[in-house]
Amino acid sequence: MIDRPRSAAALAVLVVGLVLAGCDALDPTGVDNPRTTEEDLAQAERPTAALLDGLRAQFARAVGATVVTTEFASDNFSINGTGLGGNALDFPGQLAPNVSVLNTTAQDGMYWNTQELRAQADFLLEEIAPDDANATDAQRAEAHYYRGMAFLLQGENFAAVPTAEDEAPAPAATLLGNAQSNFSDALGLVGADSELVLRLNAALARTHRALGNVSEARSFAQDALSAGGSDFLVEQSYDADNLDNAPHDYLVQRSLQEMQPLPRLDFLDPKYTAEDSPIPVASAEEMRLILAETALADDNPSRARTQLRRAITVAVDRDSATFVDGDERLNNALNTRPDTTAIQIRFEPGAPLVDGLVLNRPGTVTTPSVSGTHVTVGQVNSASGTDLERLLYLLRQELLLLEGHRLHDLGIRLPMMLREIETNPQISRGDPGTEATVPDWIPQGKELDEYTPSVLYDEDGTLVETEVTMLHDMNRVLAEERGLVIENPMLPGTQ
Repeated sequence: MIDRPRSAAALAVLVVGLVLAGCDALDPTGVDNPRTTEEDLAQAERPTAALLDGLRAQFARAVGATVVTTEFASDNFSINGTGLGGNALDFPGQLAPNVSVLNTTAQDGMYWNTQELRAQADFLLEEIAPDDANATDAQRAEAHYYRGMAFLLQGENFAAVPTAEDEAPAPAATLLGNAQSNFSDALGLVGADSELVLRLNAALARTHRALGNVSEARSFAQDALSAGGSDFLVEQSYDADNLDNAPHDYLVQRSLQEMQPLPRLDFLDPKYTAEDSPIPVASAEEMRLILAETALADDNPSRARTQLRRAITVAVDRDSATFVDGDERLNNALNTRPDTTAIQIRFEPGAPLVDGLVLNRPGTVTTPSVSGTHVTVGQVNSASGTDLERLLYLLRQELLLLEGHRLHDLGIRLPMMLREIETNPQISRGDPGTEATVPDWIPQGKELDEYTPSVLYDEDGTLVETEVTMLHDMNRVLAEERGLVIENPMLPGTQ
């Protein structure tokens, strides 16, 4: 198991977090060995406060890594170039434990970084805080929140992962149950006026949606809106000097610009235009979408439409950024992807053409910094039945783009990293969590990302094709074949 929170190596990771956070809580002058030890921490005046700074930095890494990994593996983005070890993430059926983004300890590795977050929170809550006379309930609550988020991100996106060193993998249902317990414990440690209450209610709404608990998801989503207001936004901040926004690297910074959006999502890209762009962790839009889903589960389409309209209204008022984008929009065959407003998009063969989904690139573009959508209130008002569920999925895809939600909605579950399988004596190849789980409704190969025609320009660079058709409208597929996530959570270990 890649989890040794009592080891010097793991403690060193925590200390790096302290440096990134600019914390002087640990005085190194009395330490001969520059590597901080458990004994050093025990002698520190406020070790819980010191380690909490490291935990905050690790949460930032885990959020960024989750976005990079899950957005690539979903239909939101495809991979241009080889900067991620090839484009295996574009092929759900080929998601193996040795895929580079899964089998890495770098900032892009979701498995490693969520396990590190959980292990560091374990260490703080179980080894340090109990013996720290200066530890406060607020500090313990924050650590429970981070541990809960680690479990939540894993429970949404993996079939099973170990929760301690050299243990057998716990199924997704258990991981989500652990998330719920940590969030609930945290709520019991803070007062109603704590800033953490908003985060906890939003996290519990998301957790209960993943567990399939309709009434609880509705209740906590409403509580989050009550605590934060009708347009609240919880963001994870980044520091361009020390801890940058990981998806930004692939959207903008790197010369290959590996993150290439689904053509019909082009108008939302790039959402993170700077190294220190924050990543939304919870928002009023997300809570409205959860409330809409619970309303549909309750067979109340009218209430669902109300919530969808409110989500759109909030998004319309969010900030946008104007950005000089040099992206040439190339695919792996070096053909130019849709890159001009002259192009119209069909969501699937036979669907009507839609304008305004593609921007002119390279050039100056204005894109949403938090959330945006092309769905109108009129479309929501006129939709019913499966069409209304399709709009729910579409709004979740657009409003929550680059926040790490789409892979869970698709029902795809990632395998744990290869190093875990090879070093944990409780795990063998073929065990739960060692292979990807891909539902029957996911198309073959890399069809999640594909469209026709793939060649839009002739040899002289003249645009010759202005109508692009996606091979699949996955939001319609999800509405028709999966139904609501909250009614079909597909949790491994519960059958």
